Amino acid sequence: MPLFKGIAYYDDRLFVMYLCQGIIEIGAEGAITTTIYHEDPRADSHWCLVTYGNHTNYPIYSIKHFETKDETMNYIRRIEPETPLISMGGQSTKQLLSYDEYLLWKKENDLEDFDYKKAYTPGGSNPREVIFQTKEQFLKANPDWLRI
Repeated sequence: MPLFKGIAYYDDRLFVMYLCQGIIEIGAEGAITTTIYHEDPRADSHWCLVTYGNHTNYPIYSIKHFETKDETMNYIRRIEPETPLISMGGQSTKQLLSYDEYLLWKKENDLEDFDYKKAYTPGGSNPREVIFQTKEQFLKANPDWLRI
């Protein structure tokens, strides 16, 4: 496990992305709660992209919300090859790979995507995570969702 700034990472990437579905609820004082579903999303769910730190307990770095899976995938194709690498001092490579090249690079290097089954205690049913944000935090990550 490579070390970066005193933290042991699972591989060269500082972050891993996870496509899932979730719901947004607005609470008291404008707090935003997003519940992401790892298995059986509710019928009123929308698409989410969660970025986790690629180390112990996979801390959540950010969450973005999208209306459609296509919109989410277009964003992933554009942004995932920019993932900062430990081998690059925490920066992205100067010569970015295409998304297909990036997927091949991950495969050739046996890099695994986020797997909630490895991050949490087994058991239970319909596993999910709840993410709390202020309205300001939510809108900074999701400026197109001004209806919130």
